[in-house]
Amino acid sequence: METTLMEKETNETLSIINNLILNSDVLFLPIITALRNVEIHFIATIARGSSDHAATFAKYVFETQLEIATASIAPSIHTIYQKNINYKNSLVLGISQSGKSFDLVESMKYAKQNGAVTVSFINENNSPLADQSKFNIPLLAGKEYSVAATKSFIASLVRIIQLAYYLNPQNSINIDCFKVISQRLNEFANDKDEFPIETFKNAKNFLVLGRGYTFPIAMEAALKLKETSGIHAEAFSGAEVMHGPFELINKSFPVIVFLNKDETLPNMLLLIENFLKKEANIFIIGTNEILKENKTLFLNLPVISIGNSIHPIANSILFIHKFYKFSALFAKSLGRNPDTPKNLNKVTSTL
Repeated sequence: METTLMEKETNETLSIINNLILNSDVLFLPIITALRNVEIHFIATIARGSSDHAATFAKYVFETQLEIATASIAPSIHTIYQKNINYKNSLVLGISQSGKSFDLVESMKYAKQNGAVTVSFINENNSPLADQSKFNIPLLAGKEYSVAATKSFIASLVRIIQLAYYLNPQNSINIDCFKVISQRLNEFANDKDEFPIETFKNAKNFLVLGRGYTFPIAMEAALKLKETSGIHAEAFSGAEVMHGPFELINKSFPVIVFLNKDETLPNMLLLIENFLKKEANIFIIGTNEILKENKTLFLNLPVISIGNSIHPIANSILFIHKFYKFSALFAKSLGRNPDTPKNLNKVTSTL
């Protein structure tokens, strides 16, 4: 099968990030100015699908970099249960590819009416969600033709990191990291990764694991396996998987693990040891340092490197970029077109 739209759009990430860097100071200045006289007590996110995985990433970024409690708001609280929430002293962030889903628009409207400073990250221009947001920061990912979102998701991660930085430049991840990410993505274009396509050709289920910043990446990866390959895949935090899901593991059970160079690593390595005792079929995506330091543990396991660690937060962009490539190739190996899932539409609207 020829190169798919999903693969092409994943490869556009480099130019998109370079565009997102330009004039970001000007775009975020009005938000920072508006918040100078507001004491933000909590941050709420409103999103669905891949965008909600980006919102989960935002939770980890905002809580570690800003030390502000961040939670996802269920749109049904407003649209179905018709309940109002006191959003005073809050920042509400809506994330969407289209900005058209009724439940997101109505939820943002409620937040705006009930005291929140509302901000949206949207890929399409002139959307209803933008109309209900005091501030709209475009994702600038360009038209996305593949049903499976890729570049718009990565653009959302970039905007989240930028927002954290501009809200707290002294203590947050420095946005200079994007220059290094751009260099790394340029190098990725020439990588000859040996993805374990044949290893998983008969897989019926996948368990996808991450922790901290990589948990939302695991969530996005599991969704992509469902969308593009029609295979059941579930994501779990490394902190949760031993509480019940581990009972599912037996010989050759497919497991994908994202290993980040941060405080989560020791526990994730212990987790891998437990899975290896059950003879699970493990595929690891990690940094160069981790793969080199744990050669013995990973002996005979399929591994893919994202290169040397840039920053635990920034690494997330590289993790999902690598996985999108695997997901597209894996779908094609099954005779499926990852661009056109059988039961899905590009824009989904819910109540």
